[in-house]
Amino acid sequence: MLTLRKIEEGACYISEETKVYVIWLLLFYSSKIFWSCETIKGIDKAKTLSDKAFGNEPNAFLELIELLQNIESPLLDAIRIIICFENYFKAMLLHNNYVIHRMDLEVCLKRFPQFIKGKRTLLQKSTPILIEDIKRAENLDTEWSYKPIQSLSNETIEFSTLLKKSNYKAVYSKGKKVDDRLFSILQTLNRTRNSLHFLTVEYIASGGLSMDDFTFLRDYVIEHIDVFGNKFFKDNEDSIKIGKMIIETLEPEEQSGKIVN
Repeated sequence: MLTLRKIEEGACYISEETKVYVIWLLLFYSSKIFWSCETIKGIDKAKTLSDKAFGNEPNAFLELIELLQNIESPLLDAIRIIICFENYFKAMLLHNNYVIHRMDLEVCLKRFPQFIKGKRTLLQKSTPILIEDIKRAENLDTEWSYKPIQSLSNETIEFSTLLKKSNYKAVYSKGKKVDDRLFSILQTLNRTRNSLHFLTVEYIASGGLSMDDFTFLRDYVIEHIDVFGNKFFKDNEDSIKIGKMIIETLEPEEQSGKIVN
């Protein structure tokens, strides 16, 4: 069961305004965390040195090594990039009126079989589920409701699902050529983020991510996440303020004195 009384839980499903506010927060922190990456801040200099080192100026190789070794936490940067895109994908799902929380298999098996595929597989595993469809299945007001959503858990959809499932990727698609490269890079980051040698020169040279890959990610954030985020705020400023006010004045269930089930 997902309660709607906290922003870190399901407050995004209370109303259109709270949904819009959460979308804005996801976009805002997606951008903020990406631009805090030291790897991204120094990517232009690193790419220049890399081009020289692997071109006709081998003396630049030592300077490139020093630059990369001075990155305080390349592992943390990898995690930041993953969180950036996870937030962005979930913002786009919400923007298109899909839930971002995982459905509860056992609850759906007992009460909501329309969300089950086969014998024991959630339909959500392969395709995004509309907020409206869940609220209708649970007889909740589709426009405004504080009542808990029985079929949702307090955990959000796994990043691996967002990366791999075509029905999900279609929601935030920017075209096959861009998508193929983006998801390939993110899958590499997701697989290797626990490596102690991540983003060393040896890792890059052995077939990992290249400087061009990080430049691609930087340009993607500028052209898509930041541009969309700025436009979204301008187009929805009033709703964002209302949603923020609603969420900030929410009382926990046990203190509200209201019946929510």
